[in-house]
Amino acid sequence: MEAATEIWHTLRDTAEDPDSSLECSICFTKYDNIFKTPKLLQCSHTLCLECVARLVAALPPEKQAEDVLCPFCRQPTHIPDEGAPALQTSQELLSNLPAHLQHEEAVWIEGNKLCYKQPPETNPEQQDLCICVDIGLSKKDNPSEPRQRRGFFRGCSSWKRLLLIVLIVVVLICLLLWPVECMLKTGSLRCTSEPAPTKRPMVHAVEHET
Repeated sequence: MEAATEIWHTLRDTAEDPDSSLECSICFTKYDNIFKTPKLLQCSHTLCLECVARLVAALPPEKQAEDVLCPFCRQPTHIPDEGAPALQTSQELLSNLPAHLQHEEAVWIEGNKLCYKQPPETNPEQQDLCICVDIGLSKKDNPSEPRQRRGFFRGCSSWKRLLLIVLIVVVLICLLLWPVECMLKTGSLRCTSEPAPTKRPMVHAVEHET
């Protein structure tokens, strides 16, 4: 089973001198022969493989089979069934890279990831090591993850929210049934019956004979 190392994005190599002709115009990262391979769009603009793959991944699922628009001239480019790695590579730019980067490595797409398997001579101890770059939405913007809840239920777990809702419903039912119960028992909305008036003892006047 292959071991996979996953990263979110590749970083710009600041150790080398910047050269605008050998870097992607979107991420400003120097081209290489793996995730930053220079890919030609049908409008002749060149982007790195990772940026093109991210443009495709950013499309709605129902439109990912359609053409992707160039971010500079808005001209469409058809993406092959194999994905962005199957686009034509700019051999001119690749030939201007250092000698050890002029051979394009095999990169493929697995879901929302670009994957590359290191050759055995690069890392003899881990011959099955794969490196994957996530090209989907970042975790912060991932729509499948629920947004932070606000208001009264903020910070409550699901079972606590459910228990609280049940308690609120029970209280509301009791408040609604209380007047009905009073009407049935006392005939009015007052739940306590009025005490019967007490009869005062009648004082009979006694006629005294004079």
